[in-house]
Amino acid sequence: MYSDQLWAWLVTMAAAYLLGSFSTSITVGKLFYRQDIRKVGSGNAGATNTLRNYGVKKALLVALGDTLKTVFAMLLARLILGKTAMIYAGLVAVIGHIFPVYYRFKGGKGVMSAGAAILMYDWRIFFLVIGLFILIVITTRYVSLGSLICAVVFPVSAALLHWPDKGNVLACVAIALIVILKHHENIRRLIHGTESKIGSKKAQANQ
Repeated sequence: MYSDQLWAWLVTMAAAYLLGSFSTSITVGKLFYRQDIRKVGSGNAGATNTLRNYGVKKALLVALGDTLKTVFAMLLARLILGKTAMIYAGLVAVIGHIFPVYYRFKGGKGVMSAGAAILMYDWRIFFLVIGLFILIVITTRYVSLGSLICAVVFPVSAALLHWPDKGNVLACVAIALIVILKHHENIRRLIHGTESKIGSKKAQANQ
């Protein structure tokens, strides 16, 4: 029985990683422009770099794709393992997005996938962080700053609402830490005042 459960976990998490590894931005770039988005603009395989180089419609397509892959991974985990396994699948999907096996482990920063994981985990936390994100971006025009602050708020909110479910809270902390670590260059630019703002003419993308 234990062996069967272990295999179920291994297969489910492997599926979450493979789903997360699919990069919508790389696919959109190659399909519509015959370009690798990682060689354009900031070099990041994400929605913001897509927006700055390919426009709003393509960025929305990327956002939708990166959201759905995480949603599918978490729904699969719920179907096979139960609701408590969902956040773990979300964590693995985020890891897949950042380190995709299909693209030599060079992916995006995981913000969109993390947002989808938060939505599936707890809609209350999602609306808190998305509202905070919008407020920060509108007032500062820094997408990266909004992402970083929300990454901090997410596990704190999870701990307040879901303690003593330590496993799920630790998975939330892991998601936040991964996103923050992937923004180390953005943090450095924010400190030095060289981070680009949304709508600016700088080529450097925030995420």
